[in-house]
Amino acid sequence: MTPADIAPIVTYLGSDDAADVTGQIFGVRGKEIMLFSQPRPIRSAYNSDGWSVEDIGSTVKEAFKNDFVSLDVSSDVFPYDPLV
Repeated sequence: MTPADIAPIVTYLGSDDAADVTGQIFGVRGKEIMLFSQPRPIRSAYNSDGWSVEDIGSTVKEAFKNDFVSLDVSSDVFPYDPLV
């Protein structure tokens, strides 16, 4: 991807025509523009005393790890080369 691929969506989103396009997540991959779904909370943890680094490592990580999303590379997500 080059700045020339990304600049048009950035410029458009800054224009008056996009005034009603808010809170969206866009991606650019070559000549392709994608709209991503909004992330939503799937789990939460509460500690009335607040969190220490150690608490997060021992409690939150253990509670959340089964819901972690794997970090796929582009070729795992897109079964085709970037559209250029």
